[in-house]
Amino acid sequence: MGANASVADAAATAEEATSAALDLTATSPPPPSYDPPLERDDINDYSASIPSVLWWIDQMGSGRRLIEERMIWFWHDHFAMHVRKIGVPYLAIQHVHLLRRHATGNFADLVHAVAIDPAMLHYLDTVHSTAESPNENFAREVMELHTLGTGNYTEEDVVELARSMTGWVVANPIRRRVGLAELDDAQPWTSLFVPFRWDSDNKTVLGTTDNFDMQNSIDLLLAQPQTATFVATKLYRELVGLDPDPYELATIADGFRTDYEILPLVEAIAATPAFSSDGAVRSKIRSPLEKLTGLLNGFTTPASERVVRSLERVTYLPFSAPNPAGYAKGLSLLGPYQYVHVFDLSGVVTRAPDLTPEETFARLGIHDASSTSLGVLAGVTNPDVRLSLAVASPEYALV
Repeated sequence: MGANASVADAAATAEEATSAALDLTATSPPPPSYDPPLERDDINDYSASIPSVLWWIDQMGSGRRLIEERMIWFWHDHFAMHVRKIGVPYLAIQHVHLLRRHATGNFADLVHAVAIDPAMLHYLDTVHSTAESPNENFAREVMELHTLGTGNYTEEDVVELARSMTGWVVANPIRRRVGLAELDDAQPWTSLFVPFRWDSDNKTVLGTTDNFDMQNSIDLLLAQPQTATFVATKLYRELVGLDPDPYELATIADGFRTDYEILPLVEAIAATPAFSSDGAVRSKIRSPLEKLTGLLNGFTTPASERVVRSLERVTYLPFSAPNPAGYAKGLSLLGPYQYVHVFDLSGVVTRAPDLTPEETFARLGIHDASSTSLGVLAGVTNPDVRLSLAVASPEYALV
């Protein structure tokens, strides 16, 4: 989630730091567990998700399994959803657990799992999609945002794909659906396929005609060469901060396309010359969440409910993407409103230690602060104000 101060301090070379960031041998504590809610008041209790949000943010800043947390967040942004649109916080929590299980595993498995994940079925309305009235929301987003990318499908493909994705429901223990005997023995809040709600006629998607259902239509999307290129390009920009060289991208995407294994894709991107080049340094605008995790790591501070309020103000709270395209990126993070609320984040450190300007920046993983920024910090005597200024500095705005 940015330069991890403890990892950087322990590494003698950039290669050692990269290896440490990709190391998955350390164990992490299990996420908080929850029983499926069965009563109406419990189902809509949004406060129930807060412990999971705080636990996850703590993992991001812990330094134990850095690439795993980076990838969980990447997929959370890629398969974006909002807990209030879903309406069941328990499902949003389970959705992120699903991402955690697949984060560095296999992308094909991940797409298949997300497609029938109860949270996604609710968020993009597939749960209401029937043969008589197919809903196009997930069909559109799975092509545009999750696999192929814009320009690689037609509106007719959306219509036909939506037909193939009908038939899936979620076992809501409160709203048992009359006539759906399949729900009688289903575990609460699990997804299941109801054949009579599925459009079993032939559909033509991306030039191929078959009686597609959810799973083999996802297979069709994964078989398109554009999918590997789209995902590899997006992850390259995430990890490097630059657009990939076309030749280099073709090689990386070809490797990814063979088996859709995620960790080898990450390693291939990290092995490119651009990854550690001067041009990649501070090539991305740091998100509020990245700023926060840098603070938590540098000052060994646990996340608190204050974190939730601060991230909510700048629409960067986990489980709460502003739209299906995910969270804001780039220049939109540098507006005056976002800048003012940067100071909220530094408040997670309840009492900043009295450090020199250089030491303050080093805790944030910055070892090349300008003389101007160092001078600004040297001009204040209050350690809390000094930390706030470091978090608001140009050096910390970029990663």
